[in-house]
Amino acid sequence: MVPSWLPSILRPDCVWKPRRNLTPSSTIPPTPSPNPQFVQRFWGHIHTYLRNFSQHYCRWLGVQFDNQIIPLPFGLLLKWSDGTRLEEVLTTKVCYAAGLPTPYIISYGSHPDTPHAPISILMTRLPGRELGQIYESLSSEAKATALSEFKFYISSIRKWKSPWGPSRICSLTEGPIRSIRVPNHIVGPCETSQDFHDHLLSPAYNSFGSEEVFNSKLQLAKKLQTLQAKRPGIKFTHGDIKHHNFLVDDIGHITGILDWEAARWYPVFWEWTTAMRFVPQDFWWFDFLIESGAGEYREESECERALTSLTVDSYSW
Repeated sequence: MVPSWLPSILRPDCVWKPRRNLTPSSTIPPTPSPNPQFVQRFWGHIHTYLRNFSQHYCRWLGVQFDNQIIPLPFGLLLKWSDGTRLEEVLTTKVCYAAGLPTPYIISYGSHPDTPHAPISILMTRLPGRELGQIYESLSSEAKATALSEFKFYISSIRKWKSPWGPSRICSLTEGPIRSIRVPNHIVGPCETSQDFHDHLLSPAYNSFGSEEVFNSKLQLAKKLQTLQAKRPGIKFTHGDIKHHNFLVDDIGHITGILDWEAARWYPVFWEWTTAMRFVPQDFWWFDFLIESGAGEYREESECERALTSLTVDSYSW
């Protein structure tokens, strides 16, 4: 139990003040250049020390130690998870510079001896609670505020034009896409949406015990390409819209947008079909997504479910 006499800045729930009245930039800020490798390695050693310190810190305070989102005093967190890569660092920095309510990155370190988690990020802890934890207890006015701000922030980043051209599917550094729902969790970069679709469908196989069902699913999945042709171009996309990646306060203001590791330039439907894949229709989050913009992509979502049933084994491990 945290001692009552402990100053607030030393408590594990200490947070930084929220950035209020944000108006995101209509154009994407330039991507910062990565720090030299020796600087990243230096901070990697410092972050290793901070992780070890956190174990003692949590034991002393009687709070649970999290080895991926590592709690620290002074309103800080150390993220060191399997999905953390340099692209997440640069994307978060870009979004912070653009005026989005993202954490402020203090430093990032490289760890070549841990290829499954090669980057650690020291960042500020933001106020608020996860949307999924608090939404149903919010007033109707607060729910409306959360929905309005959610739509505002998502629509803002989708206006950013890609410096790599209108059809290239890639990261901010023009590199590959990392996503939990692509074969082997990595693809590209892809020059066209056709290349992207071909890669998504490449691991499809018949697990239905019926050739007729398999062909029906395959044709439905391929329809995504036709639908994409009707909505040409790509959009900057968060890539992992889940209710635990959005922090809100008690009156519904969004105080944080987290986990930018999958943010990339994707086909226009990707944001919503990825978010909707496994959401039951009787769950409040389903209605929230529909009202936010996913309702426009119901047909694509049906195709996405067919694609998932054909290829899920290629990325579910």
